[in-house]
Amino acid sequence: MTAAATFQLTEELIEQFYREGYFYAPGFLDPNAVEALNKEIEKFANGPGDGQWRSRGISLDNDRDEYPDTIAMLNDPRIVSMMERILGDNVRLWLGMFAVVAPNANGLEWHQDNQYTHVLGHMLNGFIALDPIDERNAGLWLAPGSHLLGRQPNLNGPDHAHRRAAEPANAMPCRPMSPGDAVFFHRETLHHSKRNHTDRPRRAFAFQAAAANCRYAKTGKLIDDRPMLSVPRA
Repeated sequence: MTAAATFQLTEELIEQFYREGYFYAPGFLDPNAVEALNKEIEKFANGPGDGQWRSRGISLDNDRDEYPDTIAMLNDPRIVSMMERILGDNVRLWLGMFAVVAPNANGLEWHQDNQYTHVLGHMLNGFIALDPIDERNAGLWLAPGSHLLGRQPNLNGPDHAHRRAAEPANAMPCRPMSPGDAVFFHRETLHHSKRNHTDRPRRAFAFQAAAANCRYAKTGKLIDDRPMLSVPRA
């Protein structure tokens, strides 16, 4: 399980991450890795649900038997080293999840992930396509530069399961993604998914990683309750 050799992280992409709030990573996972993740997600992706967006969280400690290839991907030293370069620190896994939009269903509304648990410091989101993804099947939308606006109000209120931000004026669709392509964006970058107009579930894997020096906004405590992903040092 590895990031494909066709994608190379550059300093220019890291600068774009902080300037624009995102960058594309075409060919991030090789075809064998994509096939392995799709095999592990198959039962969940095709199982019963409420006909809308749904997710299946992955625990590094509790899901090793059921999702070994997914966990191996998250722990791949080359992927971890890439995240360390972007965030400038050792990294902790905030969460990993399979994200599925059911056939003819809607994705999530505009939001920032920092509207959920408020974290201070730099974090990144990775969205990896496990199917061909474009505007026909709940393609991802981003708002460049929106991470610089700070944490936005949650328009859905505290009792709603999902957070919602105001639609940004500069919303743009991500370019079409092939299986294994990824897009990385800052935790405060506004994003959402459109409707899946096809008769097949749209499959993706999403994860969030944080610089180890991030702190919970409400308490000021380090996020050391999250598992470390840092590459072992000699």
